[in-house]
This record gives sequence, structure tokens and C-alpha cells, in this order.
Amino acid sequence: MLIERGAMGQKKEVKLEDIADSLGVSIVTVSNALKGKKGVSEGLRNRIKEAAQRMGYKTPVYEEKEKARSHIIGVLVAERYVKEFPSFYMEIYRRVAQETAKRGHVTVLEVVTCEKENLSADAMVFLEQSMDGLIVIGELYQEYMKMLRKVSRIPIVCVDYYDVYDDMDYIITDGFGGMEQMTRLLLKEGYRDLIFVGSPNATKNITDRYFGYCKAMQRAGMEEEQFRFVADRECGKGNYRLEIELPEKLPQGFVCNCDKTAVLLLERLKERGVRVPEDVSVVSFDNYYPQVQDGVKLCTYENDEKVIARISVSTLLKRIEGKSRPEGVRIVEGRIVPGNTVRFRGDC
Repeated sequence: MLIERGAMGQKKEVKLEDIADSLGVSIVTVSNALKGKKGVSEGLRNRIKEAAQRMGYKTPVYEEKEKARSHIIGVLVAERYVKEFPSFYMEIYRRVAQETAKRGHVTVLEVVTCEKENLSADAMVFLEQSMDGLIVIGELYQEYMKMLRKVSRIPIVCVDYYDVYDDMDYIITDGFGGMEQMTRLLLKEGYRDLIFVGSPNATKNITDRYFGYCKAMQRAGMEEEQFRFVADRECGKGNYRLEIELPEKLPQGFVCNCDKTAVLLLERLKERGVRVPEDVSVVSFDNYYPQVQDGVKLCTYENDEKVIARISVSTLLKRIEGKSRPEGVRIVEGRIVPGNTVRFRGDC
């Protein structure tokens, strides 16, 4: 097989993915074969080893030193979170996969269908592979998580989701603090008539962000009846659809629970002929749609996906290797990205 040479005439490093592609098998299968793990037939194992030698694959130094500690990590994410593109959780998965590979380990992704999540279909995860640990990205239904804890005998780390179970780790974004900051940004500019856009009971994340909005309003001396919200989604068993019905009388500003909702809100405002930020200001959370349309850039709260992935992988590996016990909830703080969807006093 021809190996491409770089600009300096050096051979391109052969990766597990290259061997897998040449034989039409998965990266996990190649990894298992080269490390002498179970689940690979002797014939296929020999073919993989021969291909690796022929292509010039070299085992990384760290892998040679820590061969016995190389692990396969399963990653779970609900189908409803990845149906629409782009997906924040798929970006988190990409970061997790990169961080895992950098440390000499392998990730296997399973997108949990609505049927599995509702336990109306076989919900056993990763039937074909033996996992050393699991990372759950995003909130899954309570019944599914109970099942997962019952059948799994391996460490579990949850990302952007938390619960009461003390045998799991939770790495979450700063939904409460971040949303409080975004709301305070509007309050400091003199906006008092604000509406939160999101369904507080849909997920724990949205609940936290709604409470962050309420906290900022309370600290500004606003009465409880002024804590208003507009629902943004229908959430049921198998249903996950974003939709916003604008109030007849618009507020001075909208505080959106996430960028996807903010994008939909901007579309609805545009349909009504409302200008942003001239007529109404909008803040959001995630920084996943840096530029929406026509030069519009959301004023939003950015999460550091790279740090989230690094902490999640490090935490799970420590658990797998018996170096630590579950440490509960850890919050990863972000930062405000100004954008241009808020009319500041100096812009008047």
C-alpha cells in the first residue's frame, strides 16, 4: 500500500483507522486484535497484524508503556439530540473521542434510539463489545438510566447532565451561573421587561438556566410575577420538537435557554417584522451558532467543550484504573461572547 509523504519527505504516520479502512473492519476490532484482547477471531487477528506490519504501523510509545491499561470507552447520546445538524452533543463527542485517542484509548459511540430510551426495544448497550467505562452525553430518560445502572458494572461519567446517584460522576456546564450572567447583562443595560425562552420542566439543564434567570431578576428587585417564560419545545416519549409562540406584546429582551432556541426565536421575530437588536434584544447560551444570518451574531454564553471533554475523559480513566471514587458534580465555567443581538446604551 502506498503511504503518502509529507512536505518534508517523511512517511505519513499509519493510524488504527488506516488499518481498519484497508480491511473493512472497525477501529475497535483493530485495537482489540493488536492488543490481544478477546472478541476477534484468530484468522482476522492474523490478517490485522499482517496488515499493520505491511503498512508500517508503529505502536505509540505511551501505548507500549501502558499497554495493559489501554481501554475501550463507550459513549451514549440520545437520538433526539443528534437528529438536527449541527448538534452540540456530537461536538462534545468529537472532543471526547479526540481526547481519548490522544491518551491511547478507543471510543465507541452508540446513539440511543427513542425505542431503546423508552425501554420499548432491547436497551442493552454495546452488545458486541466489552466496555471498560461509559460516558453519557446529555440527559437520558430516568427509566433508561435506572436500567443502565442496574446492568452496568463499569464506571459511568455523565456530561452536561446530573442526578442524585452517588456512584456516578457528573461534568456539567454552568447553566445556572451562565444564565444569571446573561440576564444580568440585560438588566445592567436598563432592560426590566424580560422573558425566558425555554420549557423549564423539559430537562434539568433548562431548569437550571431558568433558575439562573430568576436569580438575576430577584437580585435586581423584580417581583416574582415578573419571572415569565415562553415554552420552546414539546417533550414526551419519543417527541422532541422545538416551537415558539411569540407573546402578542413583546418584552424588551428575551433570555434564551440555548442557541437553537435563539435561532428559532430570531426567525419568528423576523417573520413579524421585529428588528434585533433595534426593537428587542436577545441573549442566549452555548455559542454554537456564532453567526446566524445576515451578519447576526448571538450575544451568548460560551462553553469550553475542550475542557469539558478533557475533565470527563480524565475522570473516567481514573475511575477505571481505581485511582478515585465518584466525586459528584463538577461545573465547568464559560464566558460571555458579546455578539450583536443586544442594544447597549452606547449604541443608542
